[in-house]
Amino acid sequence: MYKFHLSIFLLLCSICSIAQMKIDTLDIENYKIKSTKISETLKEISSLEIIDGFYWGQNDSGGKAELYKVDPKSGKIIQTVKISNAVNVDWEEMTHNDDYMFIGDFGNNNGKRTDLTIYYFAKSKLESDADVISVEAKKIEFYYPEQKNFNPGKKTTNFDCEAMFFYNGQLHLFTKEWSNLATTHYTLQVKEGKQAAKKMGTFQTNYMVTGAHVDDSPISNTHGFYFIGYTPDGFAFISGFSLPKKENGNLFDPKLNKFNLPLGFTAQVGQVEGISIKQDKPNVICYSNEDFKFKTFHVEQSVQCIYSLAQ
Repeated sequence: MYKFHLSIFLLLCSICSIAQMKIDTLDIENYKIKSTKISETLKEISSLEIIDGFYWGQNDSGGKAELYKVDPKSGKIIQTVKISNAVNVDWEEMTHNDDYMFIGDFGNNNGKRTDLTIYYFAKSKLESDADVISVEAKKIEFYYPEQKNFNPGKKTTNFDCEAMFFYNGQLHLFTKEWSNLATTHYTLQVKEGKQAAKKMGTFQTNYMVTGAHVDDSPISNTHGFYFIGYTPDGFAFISGFSLPKKENGNLFDPKLNKFNLPLGFTAQVGQVEGISIKQDKPNVICYSNEDFKFKTFHVEQSVQCIYSLAQ
């Protein structure tokens, strides 16, 4: 489907060598992509969750303080959830557990923010059949103890964040590092108030991580956790990692299995932002992309799911 020139080959080689561990590289030509255009309301979609077969998304900075439930076949919004006591400074991710929905207002492109926040509310609120509902959210405020410079310059900070999931009773955040092209893993407790994010480790992705998802079901064919993101040159990747056997194990343990799946340039696949798992037989990985225009290229906002050629 996509032709890789020499620079991409060298990039793939550097990803494997710098990480100093074996990472399998998959070929997108061995899969087929099924794409669903979604409502223009979500032109700036910054995350993706799939709950009970429905897509959920939100817009990033400048968007309304709302979540949107999307019909996976038509791409139309079928429910809007307004967060009555929240402001969308830069919403970049959402995740959930059995009890709560979590919204990450921690986009920090310029590294200046001191108001990093995660909103959360009872997941049971989503059981309403109303087209529009309003909820009040609790707040987790946090900071990175390692961040000392709050004026690093535009798009050079290593304390931006667009990726989060809930796992083993904690929130797990993964930074978008503009200078290092790596991601640092932090954890937070689910409790109101302000807390320091706890640093767990760093992984050299060689691209900027824009979304994350975990599937901790031991019988699932997609068991593991996933990143999505792109390089400064606009080449998109998905990375997959097996989970450690111990609950408190190192997510970046070099002994764990890993893979990279090059998707293509943003001019082909859009600006990728969110990643999730669609329950199917077998499960499939899906990702969201913003509306993207560059010269003669235009990729509309959509959710794209990756199927094997046999499906």
